[in-house]
Amino acid sequence: MLFEIDFTVKIKSNFKTIYSAIVFADTVRECRAEANEIAKNVLNKKYKEIRFFIQEFIA
Repeated sequence: MLFEIDFTVKIKSNFKTIYSAIVFADTVRECRAEANEIAKNVLNKKYKEIRFFIQEFIA
């Protein structure tokens, strides 16, 4: 399945998307693991606390 991941940071009471990715994974758990890797290795250098939202990608 294809999943879309929106990586966000919380500013006051709103979330701002800082990065989006499309990931191929068999399960949501697999997608979550990939999102954690992206957040840890790519985005965490610039932002302290990153949250991500996963949804099925529908073209």
